[in-house]
Amino acid sequence: MSKTADVTIRVLRRFKNAILEGPPGTGKTFVVSEIAANWYDETGRELGGNGNGRYAITLHPSTTYEEFVEGLRYDDDNQGFSRQDGFLVNLVCEAKSNPDKDYLVLLDEINRANVPKVLGDVLLCMENTKRSYYDRVVAEWKGGVEVTLPYSGTIFSVPDNLFLLGTMNTSDRSIAPLDSALRRRFGFVRADPLGGNALHDAIKQTDGEDASDRMAQSVEELTNLNAALRDCLGPDATLGHSYLFGALATSGTKSSTPDPLEPLRNLANSVNAERVLWLEVATTSGGSGNQLDIPDEKGTRPGLRTEFYPMSSSGTQTLVPSPSGTQDFLDVHFHGVTLFENSLEYNSGGSNYRFKYKGRTATGEGIYDFTPRGSLEHKAHIFVRRPDYTYDLLLLDRDPTIITALLGVSNQPGGWTARTMPGASGRNYGVVDLDALAATGTVERDADEDAEWMIWRYAILPQLIDTVTQLGIPDLLDPTTRESALALLGKEDLAQRFESFDTFLRRLSLFVGIEGHGLSRGVVVSEVPTRELVTTGVDETSSVEVGDMALADEDTSEDPTQDD
Repeated sequence: MSKTADVTIRVLRRFKNAILEGPPGTGKTFVVSEIAANWYDETGRELGGNGNGRYAITLHPSTTYEEFVEGLRYDDDNQGFSRQDGFLVNLVCEAKSNPDKDYLVLLDEINRANVPKVLGDVLLCMENTKRSYYDRVVAEWKGGVEVTLPYSGTIFSVPDNLFLLGTMNTSDRSIAPLDSALRRRFGFVRADPLGGNALHDAIKQTDGEDASDRMAQSVEELTNLNAALRDCLGPDATLGHSYLFGALATSGTKSSTPDPLEPLRNLANSVNAERVLWLEVATTSGGSGNQLDIPDEKGTRPGLRTEFYPMSSSGTQTLVPSPSGTQDFLDVHFHGVTLFENSLEYNSGGSNYRFKYKGRTATGEGIYDFTPRGSLEHKAHIFVRRPDYTYDLLLLDRDPTIITALLGVSNQPGGWTARTMPGASGRNYGVVDLDALAATGTVERDADEDAEWMIWRYAILPQLIDTVTQLGIPDLLDPTTRESALALLGKEDLAQRFESFDTFLRRLSLFVGIEGHGLSRGVVVSEVPTRELVTTGVDETSSVEVGDMALADEDTSEDPTQDD
């Protein structure tokens, strides 16, 4: 018997009413079966009702006094309304008919109903000191507080062999807390998540040693994550351990993970890439729409401009940025041709740096001879530097899957990401960690790995996102915004725990990040295929938080000069 079950039995014996409270997935409902199984050994009395089946009810916002105690309900046999006893009255009658047995009654999700309204006048007679007792000398129930039920006029009391056990989810902020009048009638038992060796042993005992081995890393990471959540958000933000039980190996079709970075990985391999830079582009500038605003350094935010150097054009290398007002040139390979003398320069018509696709092939073609006009917009522009300091250009659709994948391989020790400004007008950009990129690819999971992946992808992570979002700290889950969230909470020392969590998710080919802006901003789970675990932790410079700093030097005014 678990410690929680043992404590709950003792609380029930003293208070007659108890509530198991805690985050979802902590085994509150499972404890009920443990209590029933051990009741006789602990109390010496037989259970007539075991908190299951007809002795259990799940409360919800529509539960009424008429259903729970008594009321008028439609009778199909009589084709009309008649007074009927409710759930509790029926069980009270059964308990009084069998005074030598105890009755355990489960009120599951008790705080989802309007409990004072559902219980009504029963509140007055359910306390331990107000229960009726069985007098064996006269063979009848005596004492206790009695009330008159309004529909039947029956004198009603609650016997002392009826035990009410409620369960309550404490992480759901949409539910109002129980009022003080109700709380003082219950003893409260906390159900917290298991972790570490205790969770390993519990899985082994319940599901077998194979299951314990299968979920070993998940146990360690859930323990680590719960320690971080408890420290920075409180105990109600932790995640239950029950997700890791019953994790049978997948039978049949196993899940597959898309590979959005395959074109980039293939390109980087084929040209022996030294550096990969990328930038989200919504709209382009210039008379021909072939100019991109390139983020420069701004305060603590890194710039993408300097990452282009060294560069080369027509055999001439430019190792460091030239003074403002000077054009630096680079050759771009695109669609099997080379565009010579594209430029990176300060935009004299605005206040920012521009990349201009103005290069021409040896036979005079420009970029729009190889891709339709307008095709440079709403793309992720990816620049792959060759060993000779020329660049290959890869255009990928600017959709959440691809951007999330780019963020996933950039928020690594050898890369970084930033954002031009907060809000919908901001753009992500960064430098890819080439080792992380090389580790992406088609994921082939065996049956055990697939089971673990599905539990995290479809059960644990959605619960984590819901809990943290309700608490108003969604930025805690995104590696690019976490630093400021931890600083706001005064918990910067927890960064390493969350970085360990990120590494674990990468092993599962999963990435958690924020998408959208304003009211539509939220945390989502994306699949970023990783064939092998990146074992190096994320260092302090792996991502950059822009905060509220806008890109004051970014300008979208058209510069019609030098645009072809």
